[in-house]
Amino acid sequence: MMRGTLVLLVLAGALAQGGCAVSCGATPERLASLRRGMSYDETAAVMGCPGGLVTDRSPLTGEFAIVEWSGPASRVFSWTQIDFLDGKLLSYSTGRRGAL
Repeated sequence: MMRGTLVLLVLAGALAQGGCAVSCGATPERLASLRRGMSYDETAAVMGCPGGLVTDRSPLTGEFAIVEWSGPASRVFSWTQIDFLDGKLLSYSTGRRGAL
């Protein structure tokens, strides 16, 4: 009985980690929810996580900053970059990683 419980716990942990990966990043629905002028915190909430800085400045500094998330087409092969100015969403673009 104990071994069966351990197997179930390991499987549940693996599923939970997989679910976390899916909950972070760009999807067509999330991109459609973005609005110009949203704060960085609002944007990160829509995207499901903080994202990664591309520029050396954070959107929280009030200067121009770019933050990148994975997706929408593929978490591995595509990206979404969101531009912030004065801490507010300015625009976003998507692209593919690697060679064409």
